[in-house]
Amino acid sequence: MKKKQLLYSALVALAIGGIGIGTAVADGHGHGGGKGKHKGAMFERLDTNKDGVVTKAEFMAHAEKKFAKMDADGDGSFTKEEAKAHHKEMKEKRKAKRDAKEKAND
Repeated sequence: MKKKQLLYSALVALAIGGIGIGTAVADGHGHGGGKGKHKGAMFERLDTNKDGVVTKAEFMAHAEKKFAKMDADGDGSFTKEEAKAHHKEMKEKRKAKRDAKEKAND
Protein backbone atom coordinates (compact mmCIF):
# COMPACT_ATOMS: atom_id res chain seq x y z
CA MET A 1 0.00 0.00 0.00
CA LYS A 2 2.82 2.41 0.85
CA LYS A 3 4.39 1.75 -2.55
CA LYS A 4 1.11 2.66 -4.27
CA GLN A 5 0.76 5.83 -2.20
CA LEU A 6 4.35 6.82 -3.00
CA LEU A 7 3.75 6.16 -6.68
CA TYR A 8 0.61 8.31 -6.67
CA SER A 9 2.42 11.06 -4.79
CA ALA A 10 5.18 11.08 -7.39
CA LEU A 11 2.61 10.98 -10.16
CA VAL A 12 0.70 13.90 -8.69
CA ALA A 13 3.90 15.94 -8.52
CA LEU A 14 4.69 15.11 -12.14
CA ALA A 15 1.14 15.68 -13.30
CA ILE A 16 1.11 19.26 -12.18
CA GLY A 17 4.49 20.14 -13.60
CA GLY A 18 6.43 20.66 -10.41
CA ILE A 19 4.12 23.18 -8.74
CA GLY A 20 1.86 22.48 -5.79
CA ILE A 21 -1.76 21.74 -6.66
CA GLY A 22 -2.84 24.26 -4.05
CA THR A 23 -0.87 26.93 -5.89
CA ALA A 24 -2.03 25.78 -9.31
CA VAL A 25 -5.67 25.74 -8.34
CA ALA A 26 -5.76 28.72 -5.98
CA ASP A 27 -3.79 31.02 -8.25
CA GLY A 28 -5.35 29.68 -11.44
CA HIS A 29 -1.96 29.19 -13.03
CA GLY A 30 -1.11 26.61 -15.65
CA HIS A 31 2.15 24.69 -15.89
CA GLY A 32 5.09 26.57 -14.44
CA GLY A 33 2.92 29.19 -12.77
CA GLY A 34 2.46 31.20 -15.96
CA LYS A 35 0.20 34.21 -16.16
CA GLY A 36 -1.63 36.12 -18.85
CA LYS A 37 -3.51 34.14 -21.46
CA HIS A 38 -2.69 30.85 -19.71
CA LYS A 39 -4.14 31.92 -16.36
CA GLY A 40 -6.41 29.18 -15.11
CA ALA A 41 -5.28 26.68 -17.75
CA MET A 42 -4.37 23.95 -15.23
CA PHE A 43 -7.63 24.36 -13.34
CA GLU A 44 -9.59 24.22 -16.60
CA ARG A 45 -7.80 21.02 -17.68
CA LEU A 46 -8.50 19.39 -14.32
CA ASP A 47 -12.14 20.54 -14.06
CA THR A 48 -13.36 18.19 -16.78
CA ASN A 49 -17.09 18.65 -16.10
CA LYS A 50 -16.65 22.47 -15.93
CA ASP A 51 -18.56 22.87 -12.65
CA GLY A 52 -15.93 25.14 -11.10
CA VAL A 53 -14.69 22.42 -8.72
CA VAL A 54 -11.87 19.91 -9.15
CA THR A 55 -12.76 16.64 -7.46
CA LYS A 56 -10.30 13.98 -6.42
CA ALA A 57 -11.71 11.78 -9.20
CA GLU A 58 -11.07 14.48 -11.84
CA PHE A 59 -7.57 15.07 -10.52
CA MET A 60 -6.75 11.37 -10.40
CA ALA A 61 -8.10 10.83 -13.93
CA HIS A 62 -5.67 13.51 -15.13
CA ALA A 63 -2.87 11.85 -13.16
CA GLU A 64 -3.70 8.43 -14.63
CA LYS A 65 -3.48 9.83 -18.18
CA LYS A 66 -0.14 11.45 -17.38
CA PHE A 67 1.12 8.21 -15.86
CA ALA A 68 0.09 6.24 -18.95
CA LYS A 69 2.05 8.63 -21.15
CA MET A 70 5.14 8.24 -18.99
CA ASP A 71 4.88 4.44 -18.79
CA ALA A 72 6.30 3.97 -22.28
CA ASP A 73 6.44 0.17 -22.16
CA GLY A 74 3.02 -0.21 -20.52
CA ASP A 75 4.27 -2.38 -17.65
CA GLY A 76 2.44 -0.44 -14.94
CA SER A 77 5.47 1.51 -13.74
CA PHE A 78 7.99 3.94 -15.15
CA THR A 79 11.70 4.17 -14.73
CA LYS A 80 13.83 7.26 -14.40
CA GLU A 81 14.79 6.73 -18.05
CA GLU A 82 11.14 6.63 -19.15
CA ALA A 83 10.47 9.80 -17.16
CA LYS A 84 13.47 11.55 -18.73
CA ALA A 85 12.42 10.42 -22.22
CA HIS A 86 8.88 11.72 -21.64
CA HIS A 87 10.22 15.03 -20.35
CA LYS A 88 12.49 15.34 -23.40
CA GLU A 89 9.60 14.56 -25.75
CA MET A 90 7.37 17.17 -24.11
CA LYS A 91 10.17 19.75 -24.21
CA GLU A 92 10.68 19.10 -27.93
CA LYS A 93 6.93 19.41 -28.61
CA ARG A 94 6.78 22.74 -26.75
CA LYS A 95 9.82 24.00 -28.68
CA ALA A 96 8.28 22.95 -32.00
CA LYS A 97 5.05 24.71 -31.04
CA ARG A 98 6.94 27.90 -30.10
CA ASP A 99 8.96 27.76 -33.32
CA ALA A 100 5.78 27.34 -35.39
CA LYS A 101 4.20 30.34 -33.63
CA GLU A 102 7.27 32.46 -34.23
CA LYS A 103 7.34 31.46 -37.89
CA ALA A 104 3.64 32.31 -38.24
CA ASN A 105 4.25 35.72 -36.65
CA ASP A 106 7.11 36.57 -39.04
